[in-house]
Amino acid sequence: MIVQGICRPSKSPWSSPLHVVPKKNGELRVCGDYRRLNSITTPDHYPIPRVKDFFTHQLSDETILSAIDLNRSYQQIKTAIITPMGLFEFPRMTPGLKNAG
Repeated sequence: MIVQGICRPSKSPWSSPLHVVPKKNGELRVCGDYRRLNSITTPDHYPIPRVKDFFTHQLSDETILSAIDLNRSYQQIKTAIITPMGLFEFPRMTPGLKNAG
């Protein structure tokens, strides 16, 4: 996974255990157990507003606008997993996190 760029060594003070679970087709899936992290995460009950609605109602009279790359926000959330081989982190948001898109 390191060679493929999926994860990298980490020095994070937080970690979750790694599990290997079988898929329906018999192959194995590697996943982090984020139940403890999810238990202390405040849930986001409000969805992200539609961009069209946001621009129409809040920015209709503005003359200067800037664009932000919201796609990069997923790369700001890093999770670490602990294995017998060491501590590793995923550079992008992983499935299973509360409030993940």
